[in-house]
Amino acid sequence: MICPNRFKHAALPLLSAVALLLAPAALPAFQQPSIVISSGDTTSTNYAASSAVAKLFNRKSAEYGLRVSAMPSQGALATIDNVVQGKTAFGIVQADMLQRAADGTGPWKGKPQKELRAVLALHGEALTIVAATDREIRRISDLKGKRVNIGAPGSSDNEYGTTLLERSGVKLADMKISEHPSALAAELLQKDDIDAYIYTVGHPNLSVLEASAGKRKVRLVPLDNTIISQVTAGNQVIIPVTIPTNHYPGLEKQGEVPTVGVKAVLFTRADTSDETVYRLVKEVLANFDLFKRQHPALQDLTSRDVSTITVVPLHPGAERYFREAGLAP
Repeated sequence: MICPNRFKHAALPLLSAVALLLAPAALPAFQQPSIVISSGDTTSTNYAASSAVAKLFNRKSAEYGLRVSAMPSQGALATIDNVVQGKTAFGIVQADMLQRAADGTGPWKGKPQKELRAVLALHGEALTIVAATDREIRRISDLKGKRVNIGAPGSSDNEYGTTLLERSGVKLADMKISEHPSALAAELLQKDDIDAYIYTVGHPNLSVLEASAGKRKVRLVPLDNTIISQVTAGNQVIIPVTIPTNHYPGLEKQGEVPTVGVKAVLFTRADTSDETVYRLVKEVLANFDLFKRQHPALQDLTSRDVSTITVVPLHPGAERYFREAGLAP
């Protein structure tokens, strides 16, 4: 499961708490140099996770002479390219997108990014379909003839959404497709500009909270077992998961929603300072309980979870800390 059922905060207090974590703050000028973690849009769990990592590292910023900041991006393609091009030092994306970049497939076809290195495995992200109940969308096939947002080009939402629809036998030509950033999708749905949107994200998240708190009622659309089996067969990165709905009391239907999911990974380049990576991993794991309290999607992580990454090679700085902590041979 992406999120445990035992975490039962009411929607509005949770929305306020998460929004406070993600809200840009007016920061004083710091003398220390700064490095950046690029992640998804501001409603995403990736952005929340990047903010949590930065918060823990920055408790030692004076000692380390360095600060970390979180920066939203337009999606996985932009996040990975930001790191590859040296625009940011770190990024957080879905594991399979990182693997595609390293292998030179998908958007990186013929251009393998062999310098990418893993730092930490993080929360799980679920392919989530949010649909207005007034359009009678109860399964994938019901999206035919509807207005569907699949996320910005280059985002994992766009990539997964397109693939899912194709495998479900729903042609893009059968729908009115829009490619707005997923951060805008809840507002577009409530304004009746779209009927549904596809978002790959951890739970709970601000987008579904916003969509389910509006006047236009919404539901989460489950995937059929056949589709789940097709997508996950022989794939060790994309796995069957369920989305708990107890975080979203405004949804029309409660209960677990079957879908597919993938782990998010914090990554960097091979030439990033070993000491910087070591210190970043150390601050997260040495303060692991505090880290997990920064967002509900992080709360079920274990130290073994975050140190187990296979999609790209582990950065030496991370490997060094994992060995010292007894998490790696």
